[in-house]
Amino acid sequence: MTAVSDDATDVTEVGLDATESAIATVEPSLDPLADVETNKPKNRAKVGAIRPSALLYTQGIGSTVDLPHLSVMPHGLDDWERIYRRRPTPPETIVEPRLLQVVQAHLGRNVEELRKPPWASAEIGQKDSATDLGIPGRIFPQWLRCTGCGLLGQVSDGVSFEYRNTNPFRPDKAEFVHVKCTGWSEDGAKKRPPKDRTAVPARYLIACRKGHLDEFPYVAWVHRGEKCTVPRPRLRMREWKSNIGPDVQIICQVCKKQRGMLEATARGADTKLPRCRGRHAHLDAFFPCKEQGRLMLLGAANQWFSNTVSALALPREDQASASELAAAIKGLPKKVLEAIHGPEGMDSLKLLAGVNGIPGLDDVDNAVLWEAFQIAIGHPTSTDDGEQVVARRDPRTLLAPEWNVLSDRSKFTKYSGSVDFRAESRKVADELDPLVTGVVAVERLKKVNAFIGFTRIDAFDRIDDASDRVAPLTRNGSPTWVPATEDRGEGVFIQFDEQRVAKWEAVVLQLEVWRRYREAHRLNFLRRTSRTAADIDPHERFPSPRYWAIHTLSHLLIREMAMSSGYGSASLTERIFAWPAGDDVQPAAGLLISTTSSDSEGTLGGLVELAKPGKLRDVIVHALERGRRCSSDPICSHRAPQDKEDFLHGAACHFCLFVSETSCERTNRFLDRRMVMELLVDESVRTPGLFHGLLPEGSW
Repeated sequence: MTAVSDDATDVTEVGLDATESAIATVEPSLDPLADVETNKPKNRAKVGAIRPSALLYTQGIGSTVDLPHLSVMPHGLDDWERIYRRRPTPPETIVEPRLLQVVQAHLGRNVEELRKPPWASAEIGQKDSATDLGIPGRIFPQWLRCTGCGLLGQVSDGVSFEYRNTNPFRPDKAEFVHVKCTGWSEDGAKKRPPKDRTAVPARYLIACRKGHLDEFPYVAWVHRGEKCTVPRPRLRMREWKSNIGPDVQIICQVCKKQRGMLEATARGADTKLPRCRGRHAHLDAFFPCKEQGRLMLLGAANQWFSNTVSALALPREDQASASELAAAIKGLPKKVLEAIHGPEGMDSLKLLAGVNGIPGLDDVDNAVLWEAFQIAIGHPTSTDDGEQVVARRDPRTLLAPEWNVLSDRSKFTKYSGSVDFRAESRKVADELDPLVTGVVAVERLKKVNAFIGFTRIDAFDRIDDASDRVAPLTRNGSPTWVPATEDRGEGVFIQFDEQRVAKWEAVVLQLEVWRRYREAHRLNFLRRTSRTAADIDPHERFPSPRYWAIHTLSHLLIREMAMSSGYGSASLTERIFAWPAGDDVQPAAGLLISTTSSDSEGTLGGLVELAKPGKLRDVIVHALERGRRCSSDPICSHRAPQDKEDFLHGAACHFCLFVSETSCERTNRFLDRRMVMELLVDESVRTPGLFHGLLPEGSW
């Protein structure tokens, strides 16, 4: 994939930090970064603050960050290096081999590190030093509109607006202003007294489904593709209310031509909009693209979808093969790998690995460890391509090792007490037996999250979807590291009896309502924008009945636990372990509800407290009782797709089951209360409830 350098006249870079945001342009006429370095306090670099987790999920690379007076787009990883080189210490990395292996499956073996975003030091931040700048970015969109007179101009033209950010303690006051604006006035009308007016981002953009995002061509739009009488015409944007919604007009002050934006939103607008230029603004580059451009509003919900992967940092199992150990060794820092020069260094490797977050190598034979070390630092083996495809397609790549540890008391007990993991088995209440076979209070837990790209227009939630839909993080498309964060917290793990789950699942698979779910999923899969959908069997991606039931119970528990744990429901997240036995795959039936945070919120202890036998019994019973009633019943309780409908849930809605998207791993899909408990419904949609036996006798 080749990239063409972006037009230098259309560049305004900014720097954002994980806790402090900063703005710094590279144009000679506007360079606050240079001002900081030469001790010229004319314009400061910082413009705000962003939490580390926001960089992965809501305001990451390629998104638009809404600040009080600006809209900023974080740049790609190529430009992050510029900021890292300013710092006296090397970047902090996160060692999590399993997660790194999955990231490599998506982006290639060239990815060697999971790197933390640059943090801002409070002491340095007060001095406004250039070394404190974080993530580089740009003002985007470049087109701004004066709030006084409607002047529409570009930041980069150096004429329309003036940048101001002089207060080192109020970066949120950074803004562009129209100097001496006299307000909106028609020909011959009296002008207002001159006054500086704030300019705000113009709201219209052009996007395509390959992740490109570009400025709206206002000049070409108002002149309908023809040239104006002057090279740089001055435009105005006028807006007023009408009976069909906001009416926006673009007016050329030179030739007096004007055109409304309603044309860009009406039926057939695609024929009036330009084709996509293949612009990745976060990379300052253009890429080949033949897609038709689509109108996009700044801040629209479908402008940016994060593509992330995450894993729990659980103890590594005792692994015998060199290839399995190699995945862990690859996660060690480069300086550790470079310090080993032969088989005699294996004892040192074990010591260094333990210091760097990979314990448990002491019992590994040195010969096996040396072979694993050679695989880790050498060329990929012939099976790497196949392993990458499996890791990319199968979510069990991450979930199975976690299930193996949490479901085996001997394993989580052996490694319990480490810095990042502590778990203790709890007695199961008699009322929950025999369906619930195990409860684990995870008192200390770490979760690692990695950002691997983003999409536009449609989310990338189909594993192994079209790779060209994911916007690259670097100009060459081959990053050597990706941004990552680590959160700590606590959780409750619940394991269910496999024989009872399998017996119930066999009954559901024969029901007509299950066939309707499968057909709805097939239609939903084929109707997506991805062109790979036609080449993939949708039934391979369809969760089993046990997943529906356990997933539904998880949502009920999240709602109930939020009332007694001290955490909000949006702070609780689920991890579902539910799949039947398959080729070389052991079955799983369980769930983990946890809370993780980059601050102290994840260590309050309120969630672990609910793992006690009596409290967990009450939580589960009360959750099931609440789930039996929904304020939208009987509509909700009878809901099931039919004919050409393709929604992916049954008896579920916002009143009874849906939770925040930060809590659900499937964005509130694959849910059905009928699979959890018996409801008063028609026989055509009736399903046996897997957990109905946990309700007290005689209750309805």
